[in-house]
Amino acid sequence: MQRLLQLLGIIGIAFVQVQSSAEFNCLRTSDTCAADTCDSNGDCACVSPNSNYDCGTDTTSVGTACACENTGSICLSDDTTCVCSEKFYGPKCQYKTLDVSCSVPGKHILNVNVPGTPTCYVKGFESSCSFTTTQPTGTPTGWMGNFLEASLTDPTNCGSPTESTVGDGITKCFTVICQYEASYLTGLDFEATFCCGDTQETVTFDAFSLSENGLIPADVDADAPGDIVTVVMKDDSDAMITSGSAVDIGSTVKLEFTLDSESDFAAVRVLSCEALDRYSSKVEFITNSCPAKTFVRGTTSTDGSPVTIETTAIKFTGDDTVTYQCEVLVCRQMAECAAVTCTDGSDGFGRKKREIVPSSNSTEQKTLVTFIRVNDPFAASEVKSAVQDAVARTGTINLTAAVIGLAVVVLVLLGACLVLGVCLISRRAPVTDTKG
Repeated sequence: MQRLLQLLGIIGIAFVQVQSSAEFNCLRTSDTCAADTCDSNGDCACVSPNSNYDCGTDTTSVGTACACENTGSICLSDDTTCVCSEKFYGPKCQYKTLDVSCSVPGKHILNVNVPGTPTCYVKGFESSCSFTTTQPTGTPTGWMGNFLEASLTDPTNCGSPTESTVGDGITKCFTVICQYEASYLTGLDFEATFCCGDTQETVTFDAFSLSENGLIPADVDADAPGDIVTVVMKDDSDAMITSGSAVDIGSTVKLEFTLDSESDFAAVRVLSCEALDRYSSKVEFITNSCPAKTFVRGTTSTDGSPVTIETTAIKFTGDDTVTYQCEVLVCRQMAECAAVTCTDGSDGFGRKKREIVPSSNSTEQKTLVTFIRVNDPFAASEVKSAVQDAVARTGTINLTAAVIGLAVVVLVLLGACLVLGVCLISRRAPVTDTKG
């Protein structure tokens, strides 16, 4: 009876969505569902008897004698093999996929062994403090994956740990970013904080976002005023993204392409789109009118125009600007801008064909450019003084500002001295006898 209940429980779970976590999201390039489908939230929708976070475990029959550890582990019918959830690994699922060892004096040993292939590094030190497959001396037996030895006393490569007082002891933490794309951050990346205290060691994590570091769009325009087609940006509620508004990494940014109502063109199709930084990094997210990256979420089109591409916001590492550059086709005949069929069976970014019209070759190709800015999420959390900022930007202190500041201080001191002097004179002045 116990075995039957366990089997029914596992099969029952298999009929529902397996919720994605920081460790696994099937929308990432390297995290895929072994069977069944990936939904728009990054969850694998398992169909019985498939189970586990990636629907990769057949639960037609299960065992009970594996002695698997931790929630979510599945014992296979051979009674010896444990299949782990996305949060654990090892023969008995006894090791955490995110863990820290505090046993070696003067350093923390950080371990990341999550599904997929992220690049992980200490926040703010992506070029000098990255995880590798080399095991540091003192690594606990059985740990696998990627490792980082973070010194508590030498801040040269990884910076100094963040310290906080917990009870009577001190907790020291390193914050790590795990990034799944080579040159840019998305809402599918995650941030983890590895901490060692006097009596505890913890790892906390969450999806990466910039709740206080917003994307700020510039004015949107096409090649020139009055162009045939223009592009604007909108959020998930279809409100315009205007200058000064904040958009987190992973939030919705819609690119909406609209024909000039006064033109004699009837439809538009997006041929390709690239996201670029100001240097050399770029990623093509629309190719041959079809999505090429997972941060493209879908498209809508209404009678040939507008055509809307829905994306989630990304940020390139090392730059605060994301430029969207798209090649679009504008057509006088609806059929010339008919949507193509993509490899996944979806329609490409154009208008669905309703009628067959002989081609008139009356098309034009346009390049549209718009961009957004994102504040640096790796900036130090402490607020620098105005003088520190000036020195950081120019290498010198602005002399005019310094002189003005000094003059203000001198005037305040002179005023204080004048008031003090008047008070002293008043107290020393002789009293006139007014009696007759």
